[in-house]
Amino acid sequence: MIVKYLTDRGITLSYHTLGFILFFALFLLIFFVMQANIIRRGVILVGNLVFYYWMGGRGALVVVIATSLIVYAGAALMGSVYLQFERSSSGLTNREKKAHLGKYRTRARVFLILTLVLLFGILVYIKAGRLLHFPQVESVSDLRMGKILVPLGISYYTFSCAGYLLDIYWRKTTAEWNYFNLLLGITFFPAIVEGPICNYRKLFRQLKELPGADYTRVCFGMQRMIWGFFKKLVIADRLAVYSGAVFADPGSYAGVEIVLGGVANALALYADFSGCMDIVIGASECMGITLEENFRQPFFAETAAEFWRRWHITLGGWFKDYVYMPMIMRPSAMKRASGIRKKRGAHASQVAQSTFPLLIVWLLTGLWHGTGPDYVVWGLYWGFLIVLGMIAEPFFTKLEAFFGIPVQTSGWRFVRRLRTFFLFVIGRMLTATGSLEGFALVIRRLFSSNRLWVLFDESLYTHGLDRKDFYVALLGLLILFVVDLLHEKNMKIRGTIAAQPLVLRWCVYLGAILFILVFGIYGITYDASNFAYAAF
Repeated sequence: MIVKYLTDRGITLSYHTLGFILFFALFLLIFFVMQANIIRRGVILVGNLVFYYWMGGRGALVVVIATSLIVYAGAALMGSVYLQFERSSSGLTNREKKAHLGKYRTRARVFLILTLVLLFGILVYIKAGRLLHFPQVESVSDLRMGKILVPLGISYYTFSCAGYLLDIYWRKTTAEWNYFNLLLGITFFPAIVEGPICNYRKLFRQLKELPGADYTRVCFGMQRMIWGFFKKLVIADRLAVYSGAVFADPGSYAGVEIVLGGVANALALYADFSGCMDIVIGASECMGITLEENFRQPFFAETAAEFWRRWHITLGGWFKDYVYMPMIMRPSAMKRASGIRKKRGAHASQVAQSTFPLLIVWLLTGLWHGTGPDYVVWGLYWGFLIVLGMIAEPFFTKLEAFFGIPVQTSGWRFVRRLRTFFLFVIGRMLTATGSLEGFALVIRRLFSSNRLWVLFDESLYTHGLDRKDFYVALLGLLILFVVDLLHEKNMKIRGTIAAQPLVLRWCVYLGAILFILVFGIYGITYDASNFAYAAF
């Protein structure tokens, strides 16, 4: 009743809103007042359910609880099978145990497949609903995809659950027998909306051993959250105004306007997504929970493959662990690679072994992001770039040596980074308009006229952002670049700030908050956009 009353008045718990700040402050107060570990876990679980119901509505909460029951049942059934194996194999040698394990693994595989079919069936039903026009699901939530309700973060918690089930099947971890501990991990409110994709083995262990209140840890967490608010409110939402105008009506723009729109779109997405990660990782740190990092200065990457080792790290790690590695480690794949290595060398063997799995991974990555043809092409675009980079690497190495190109100099590395950045911009353009036809129009308009005059005749400032907004955006990007550069050089900025005298460091904190309050994009007349990945 209270939640509906507040929601009807526009008070949401999106991570960058005042509503979330007040909710989290109250949550932390209650969390730290409670001393017993089991009660603290109960506080987190209640906070999870309130947050999810508030943000997603009754329908979304029903879906996530149903998912947790499916996962619990599948994990418990596999766990029971392996417990039977342990009891029946007592006294056997390792070789005998290995032979004895086969029939139990077959039974566990049946439970695994049934559970994964149900788990991904829900995801596919929801993801495909927009294209297939499935019946509408009624909900109080505004998060809809066509006629299908989209529960918050369904792709994230589905992948986390699938990884957990596969780890049990492969006997990397054991099943969690306490359903409420499982539900606690699946619905963990800092991570459920936009990730990172959690490794439940690590998360469950931390949730069972929650530390007490610690001033330094809470300050570090708050620092991280403030940095995320800065990225989102000062940079991302400001740049999104201009890029949104360009790609909503690309036929009205051309040349340099399209280029600026593409660059703004790419930078806005980075500030948006990484800003969200800073907020949720910082919020978790306040509680004593360490979530996986999801970004590591991706715009310093020199190749497409390196870029995706730095961007959305947990998604790439999930596909590597649960799709790519199982495919290349199949006996038939290993045997074929060994034959190619003997005939044509190690590089040819690596290319032959990796190409098909990489393309499958990137096709699935595209479908993870969206079900339209534009996302399929986007996924294959990156897959082919990575495969081509792997194939051409020896050739370019020889070419650089032949021409004496100083590959380790900062100038050449800058050129490679700039190339990778614009490959990312092109990839963003593929999906920015929502269709391949829109992308084709963007490319035509890009080369139809250069329109360089917009840089000098003030018309650039007539598409949602005035001159001052552009200056603030540039200042924000400069700060972001400097911080990322220092992180790239392994400098610990938060530690440096924390080592300063009390008055100085609190001046830094309060100055950062004041900067966000003055220059952030928000207010009564501003409809704060949700984070870009919130409906995935």
